Amino acid sequence: MPLLRRTLGIVIFVALGVACSAGPNTSQAPDAASASGDAVVARYADTVITRAELDSAFVDAAGGPEAAADSSLRAYRDFLDRYLNFHLKVRAARDAGLDTLPRVQADIHDYRQQRARPQLLRDEVYEPLARTLYERRTQSVDVSHILVRPSSSQDTLTAYRTAQAIADSVRRGVPFSHLAVRNSDDPSARKEGRRGYQGRLGYLQAGEIAKPFEDRMYALSPGETSDVFRTKFGYHILKVHDRRPAEPPVELAHLLRRPQDDTAATRRLLDSLRTALLDGSLSFDAAARRYSQDQQSASRGGSLGEVDPRALPPALRSAVTALDSVGAISGVVQSRLGAHLLKLTGRQEQQSFNEAYDDLKGRVVGQPRAERRRAAFARTVRAEAGAAVDTTRLLEAARVASVDSLARPLLTYTDTLSRPSSQVATLGDSAYTAAQMARHLMQADGGAQMTIAGLTESFLNEKAIQYAATRRASNNPALARDIRTYRDGTLLFRFMQDSVWTAAARDTAGLRRTYRQNRTEYQFPERVRALALRAPADSLLQPFATRYRQDASTAAVLDAAARDSLVSTDTVYVTDRSAEAYRPVRTATDGEAIGPAAQGDEWLLLIRDARLPPRPMRFEEARSRVVQDHRARLEQRVVRDLRERYDAKTVPERLRRPVSDDPSAR
Repeated sequence: MPLLRRTLGIVIFVALGVACSAGPNTSQAPDAASASGDAVVARYADTVITRAELDSAFVDAAGGPEAAADSSLRAYRDFLDRYLNFHLKVRAARDAGLDTLPRVQADIHDYRQQRARPQLLRDEVYEPLARTLYERRTQSVDVSHILVRPSSSQDTLTAYRTAQAIADSVRRGVPFSHLAVRNSDDPSARKEGRRGYQGRLGYLQAGEIAKPFEDRMYALSPGETSDVFRTKFGYHILKVHDRRPAEPPVELAHLLRRPQDDTAATRRLLDSLRTALLDGSLSFDAAARRYSQDQQSASRGGSLGEVDPRALPPALRSAVTALDSVGAISGVVQSRLGAHLLKLTGRQEQQSFNEAYDDLKGRVVGQPRAERRRAAFARTVRAEAGAAVDTTRLLEAARVASVDSLARPLLTYTDTLSRPSSQVATLGDSAYTAAQMARHLMQADGGAQMTIAGLTESFLNEKAIQYAATRRASNNPALARDIRTYRDGTLLFRFMQDSVWTAAARDTAGLRRTYRQNRTEYQFPERVRALALRAPADSLLQPFATRYRQDASTAAVLDAAARDSLVSTDTVYVTDRSAEAYRPVRTATDGEAIGPAAQGDEWLLLIRDARLPPRPMRFEEARSRVVQDHRARLEQRVVRDLRERYDAKTVPERLRRPVSDDPSAR
């Protein structure tokens, strides 16, 4: 697909290319009829091309208003002919039914989805979630929770009733922490000194926990307790203790001295180092490298990189909070790791939503919250467009009795897309077959475990997203214009391939005739034949150069190169138009080695063989050029036929030299 799109770009560029400043920059005063942008400058069949349309196309092809303004009137008139020829070929392609070919329609459908779908999903799925996450991340919430996890010995209803009873106890005034220790299935609730002890999780931010938990955490005020709710872990009750502005990540460096018996000596050492750091007689980098006992960070001058203050022990977090400017150094701070000096080396500024969007999107893509929102949007589209499933026919195709059965048997189903009896679902005015659903099952993640009901939901949701993307492409003028351009380029490519390129390549008699009529044009200039050795590094070619200069044996060089997978060889013919790296061989003597020398991202060693005098090309040698010339002649004949068939006319006298929007260019 990408190769075809690049090819289409080349085809359109060649068809509409602008030869800027081709010829003298003459101008002529427009008459009254041509003064308006609505003036018709060409017509064919039932279609007219106005000067306003041509102006817009010319500016696009030239690369912008300034480049167009630098073009001559002659170049503009040449463009009119090419623009008309382009539309004639596209019209002929449509009249030939090329736009109805399944491969063409599929390619245009894929391009439309490629352009419209990302923006659709951004607007309807990712951006709302990312914006919520962005707004919530400005606050951290201090929460406790109690978890009741259903188990094999306790069904879901029993677990829910247990959680509801605990919630009732909270409402009666029983301390939340006591209930967490006695009842929570989160093991950390009973581990004193650990995060989660007595249910206390501490400060959390959006994006760190399951969405139902996050939604309730941000909905409650300090002191409030939630209802019973469920996540994939089980049933929860949570309590909010506090809210505070979120602390952005900081960049820190530290100097650590491990705990030892003589704590006073450690304190004196760190105090003296801090004094030297503050008066500038010692750099933090040098102090950390020499004195820090954290070997990993000491080798980096004490750098810890980007640190989330919430992840630090309380004493260190308080010390970091007190560092009010980049470059500030803390006093001596104690932690279970030892005694620290801290330096604030950077502070992350609050990003705008657009700046943070890619990171925020990365946090929600693939998450359950994104999948749920995508499915909800798809169901809304299905309801608006009208979706239906013939369950009986689908079950018959899958040879199963229930929608709760695995859809796997459908993978062996084969049918034609055109037979009405194979249609099992509709969305809007589109009908879908069991074979299409089988292909979707084959491509879906977890398809082997998908039920018929799950397959139906997944398939219709995907088609709904495609339907919405198509609708968006139609309603967005700029996007619709791009898709029309791509469609016309696709049709042009198919038309040229069928009517010119393939026809010319297969016309052996015509190729021979073109060769005979233009034999004098197919000539080899004076050339120098040489052996070229290529490698990714000059060190790989030096042994070959040394060996050749010792024994002057190309056979030995070729034999050695054949055994080296990093060295390639071929024969080159160097002319005065060859790349700069090859030209020294033209002035060398026969048998002389040149290089190694750099050529792009590789190295080149050349061994000159002989000078070859000019001579005529044989047909086989000239074939590629002959094919090009024959294609050009055939294209001219096709264009003449199209102009006659569609009664095409141009009115070049109504053109005027393109003018930039810049008043100084007028």
